[in-house]
Amino acid sequence: MPGPQAGPDLKSKLNSDLNPAELISVVIPAYNARHTLPATLESLFAQTWPHLEIIVVDDGSTDGTAQMLAQYGARVRLLSQPNGGLARARATGVAAARGQWIALLDADDLCRPERLALQARVLEALPEVMMCAGDFDAFDDRDGRVSAGHAARYYARIGRARQGIRSLLRRREPLETAWGEQFHVCHGPAYEELAHGNFMHPPTLMFRRELLRADQAGSFEDEARSMCDWDWIVRAARCGEVAFIERALIDYRLSASQMSSPRHRVRATVDTLRVAERICQRDPELYLRQLPLFLRELGGFCLDAADALIETDRLEAARMLLRSSTRFGCLDMRTLRLLAKLLTPRRMLLAARQRRGIAPAG
Repeated sequence: MPGPQAGPDLKSKLNSDLNPAELISVVIPAYNARHTLPATLESLFAQTWPHLEIIVVDDGSTDGTAQMLAQYGARVRLLSQPNGGLARARATGVAAARGQWIALLDADDLCRPERLALQARVLEALPEVMMCAGDFDAFDDRDGRVSAGHAARYYARIGRARQGIRSLLRRREPLETAWGEQFHVCHGPAYEELAHGNFMHPPTLMFRRELLRADQAGSFEDEARSMCDWDWIVRAARCGEVAFIERALIDYRLSASQMSSPRHRVRATVDTLRVAERICQRDPELYLRQLPLFLRELGGFCLDAADALIETDRLEAARMLLRSSTRFGCLDMRTLRLLAKLLTPRRMLLAARQRRGIAPAG
């Protein structure tokens, strides 16, 4: 099982000079998660922070997730609702949370034992920071650990930056655990950086409850669909600084069913474009000030969506391709390649994918 376990000595040392009365609410959306959720919950029961509220939002599961959760009794607050998607499940969970600090987690990931305590230390030490994320390792059930420090591989905004996260959050300082171990946190204003692409991994996120107020970031919104996390994080980043802990806080499970997998590529690309446009509409001053960059990014998102749609909806793919050039001025070799692909008969595209051993899109 990825990730170290915490013993009683570590727990007592970690919490010796923290305020254990501070409640941390952990919100977990769950859809058909009965096979992975028990390990996720066990990783929370092993947390060094003693005062937790664990909320699982069963989003219309059909695999017996709710029945499985009954065995945990009062250790887990179960909220059940008809299937409404990630944004609605996140919104339901955070609205019910009682803690002043709220952490997000997915139903198939595993928390490192010290994750919540480290984030609590950051939020205590840096009052200007409104939300805190961190690095993560990746694993799958077949091969075990896939990569350490996976954030730089997962998020292009980190991977392409000259100094990684330190190029995006310019202030870096050491903090110290109660047992004398030093860890580093990068922090600073990040609204404009995040408006061009997310790099705060949602399952590692912990934030101050006040961000949910209507005059702050508000809650997660259905209109943002599968990209509701990026949409909310950008709104939250307008309210204060963000922080990033330079160590793995969770073990992130890779699977074919998760939203970031190739299986969900069409939805992800279309929703990314939708949220990017929402960000620009909410802040026209920023949009006009950085117009060439936003046009280039929006045009690229249109091309991503066109490429993903070609096999399943050619009319919509053609519309995205046209939109990229006429509205956002994106006309380059990639545009021409996608146009050629769009004009190629579907059976020829499928045959080419089969020769390369790639499953059909859908």
